[in-house]
Amino acid sequence: MKMGAGVIPMLILGLVFGWTHTQAQQLPLEMPPGFSLEEGPEKILANYPLGVIDKGAAFSHHGKANREFTLPNGLLAWLYDVGQQEWHRTYTLIFDGDGVVIDVLYYDHGRFSKYGLTALQVQSIQPRTESSTLGPGPSE
Repeated sequence: MKMGAGVIPMLILGLVFGWTHTQAQQLPLEMPPGFSLEEGPEKILANYPLGVIDKGAAFSHHGKANREFTLPNGLLAWLYDVGQQEWHRTYTLIFDGDGVVIDVLYYDHGRFSKYGLTALQVQSIQPRTESSTLGPGPSE
């Protein structure tokens, strides 16, 4: 049985590309800061890598959620409670159908302040520039 001259190089290339693809999938994920009272919620939400972290990575980074529930739209949510009962924060991870974090909801349960943010909301804000984005005005 005689093999063609191009078969062995093709097998070697296939093995090399397969190995590099496997290695690329095993690169460590860049995780956001942990949920705490010390870290600013805007920073956590701005740096949370949406569409990247799956349930396993979220569990190993944040630990077991205080509560797990299903949203009215059918998506799974994990709620993390941080702080004391009188003043605490909650972070809720929202997972898509494939089990990947697609948003993080934040809510501040303070005595005098109650407000919330989402990672999508914070990440959608573009920094304003000093120059006009409309281009040059009419020539004089």
